[in-house]
Amino acid sequence: MDTRLEVVYRLEVPSEEQGTFARALLLEQTVETPEEVALRVPVVRERLMGEIVELEPLEAGGARLVLQLPVETAGVDPAQFVNVLFGNASLHEQVILEDFELPPALFDRFPGPRFGIEGVRALLGVHDRPLTASALKPVGLSVDELAVLCRSLAEGGIDVIKDDHYWADHPFAPFEERVRRCQEVVQEVSARTGRRVVYAPSLSGTPSQVLRQAEIAQQCGVGAVLLAPMLLGLPFFYELVTRHLEVPVLAHPSFAGAQRILPETLLGKLFRLYGADMIIFPSFGGRFSYSRATCRALAERARQPWGPYRPALPVPAGGMQVERARELVEFFGRDVMLLIGGSLLRAHPGPELTARARALVESVAEAAAALSDPDLA
Repeated sequence: MDTRLEVVYRLEVPSEEQGTFARALLLEQTVETPEEVALRVPVVRERLMGEIVELEPLEAGGARLVLQLPVETAGVDPAQFVNVLFGNASLHEQVILEDFELPPALFDRFPGPRFGIEGVRALLGVHDRPLTASALKPVGLSVDELAVLCRSLAEGGIDVIKDDHYWADHPFAPFEERVRRCQEVVQEVSARTGRRVVYAPSLSGTPSQVLRQAEIAQQCGVGAVLLAPMLLGLPFFYELVTRHLEVPVLAHPSFAGAQRILPETLLGKLFRLYGADMIIFPSFGGRFSYSRATCRALAERARQPWGPYRPALPVPAGGMQVERARELVEFFGRDVMLLIGGSLLRAHPGPELTARARALVESVAEAAAALSDPDLA
């Protein structure tokens, strides 16, 4: 059985320095001593040194470096795993983490999504079309105003209504009161219409605060929660998912751009590995700069077969327009959840917003039908 973790880096260094730099990076990510010091210790020499398996110059400059690193050092805990992937290596401005491959020995160490695409669809009772989502914002609304906004979106047929990730335990809309009211709204709409609506509050704060919020939210009966793994810290995110949450997790990318890690690897793969069921990312054509190629790669990473792990649901967002729903469905396919906030919220809460939300849901359903029947396109 393969017991090595394979990690891929891009080195932005001149060709004449690549061999020396690659060897230094291998030592940095394993023993962190001069090589002659490490080789004095038999167990290090025989099992923990790792090796360079590929160093390939790139036409655009720099090189692609593939290291095989020992599972014994990587699989100790969730923090150590990230440390081995991109700990000291991240301190080199010339290094980008491109990808990693788990050996079977590590599959049982990480949970992956507990619900995944099928679990989220089952929760909502929607199996034949892309899902829709929107956000409660801006921060500064009162609890009463949030309840009206939440109801307008729920009445319009939006599947998942999440807090904006800027919501915390603000005095103008305290966490517990906000969550109870919004959850009451989606429960009432769901009971009356027979169509399930999920509310996902944002959990934010110190570990003790977030654990208390998770307890409150689940006592209120929420169908999912919103977490920002890079703000909370990946090890805490892992523990929160595996030990304290019984509902699906919608992962937000805030602070994820501060790392030199390819988005498809950090969001599409590492977030999934640590338990995200739905993964928000900035889509092309919005207010962020992700390209079509990056968005496609990220969505594919989230959904592709990977050992025992359930596929996670890609959630393109970030300045998406209601009018682009058909284009986005055609690009991402059926297994996607479109998160559209500001474009929907240009309509005033109440009948106007409900009508605009309903138009979005109908547009998504029509686009999904066209995927199956090209004559409808």
